[in-house]
Amino acid sequence: MEVEAPDAWIAAFRALTDDERADEMGLTAAIFIARVRRRTGRGPTFSELFAELFPHDQLHPEWPPGLTYPVRATIHHAFRLHVAIQWKRGGWISWDPGVERSLRVGPTFRARSRARQAARAR
Repeated sequence: MEVEAPDAWIAAFRALTDDERADEMGLTAAIFIARVRRRTGRGPTFSELFAELFPHDQLHPEWPPGLTYPVRATIHHAFRLHVAIQWKRGGWISWDPGVERSLRVGPTFRARSRARQAARAR
């Protein structure tokens, strides 16, 4: 069953995924992913990624009244995934669907990282 998302949730999604903010958050996500991979050899979970990016702020607006915990968990997972997909489309991050801890940096991050390293070497 499809339900129209509340306006506050649509606004929150757009705030996290508009062009400027998506690049900023995508870069921040990729930096965290690169650090975790360098330290552990594996990518972080989506939960770890979003906890790092939003340690003090709630990622989404207030819950609509009357939702059960399973419904909230489903919505929360879908919201985070849709935000991450926007960062993936921008090339900042990537992952293999269904593979735990497969988060990795994307081609945009790698290209910028190489360009930055080349500029420092000059």
